[in-house]
Amino acid sequence: MSAENAPNSPDSLLASLLSENKLTGLMLITGPSGCGKTSLCERLAGQAREAGLSVGGILCPAVFEDGSKVGIDQLDLATGERKRLGVRCDGAGTVGCWRLDERVIAWGNRNLTRLQGVDLIIIDELGPLELDSGGGYRQALRLLDEGRYQAALVVVRPALLPLAQRRWPQAATFTLRPVAQ
Repeated sequence: MSAENAPNSPDSLLASLLSENKLTGLMLITGPSGCGKTSLCERLAGQAREAGLSVGGILCPAVFEDGSKVGIDQLDLATGERKRLGVRCDGAGTVGCWRLDERVIAWGNRNLTRLQGVDLIIIDELGPLELDSGGGYRQALRLLDEGRYQAALVVVRPALLPLAQRRWPQAATFTLRPVAQ
């Protein structure tokens, strides 16, 4: 399946990967903010589990109050445990307008270190902390660099996609389209 015609639907993406027996390797998911990258990862994790596959990694769903994004959680896909990763701040935060909790990032790194024998690893997302600064989910970088996965799905911001593609030239890239308003 080429990156240009990759489907937006997790059902069709996972069905295609499973039917072609290609649930191996590294896949980068990218697209503009709000296009559904995290939702796609969440649905893919569910579809993989329904297919009898084990899933691990990190999902970072947005937290909304009264229609406004006020936070970001970190969900451990292996255990289902969830913690508040970041909150919106008025001034400069750890990343843009977000103040991230270093303890939650450390917890995520510990959980990533323990991943072994998982059919599908999902990392939502690798951003400037990891790809520009060498911080954040360092264990995700190590896991991917060392090839310690059967299949890995990684969300990368469009601006950082060239860095990720240089780092992992073997990765397939799937670009999601903006959601129609």
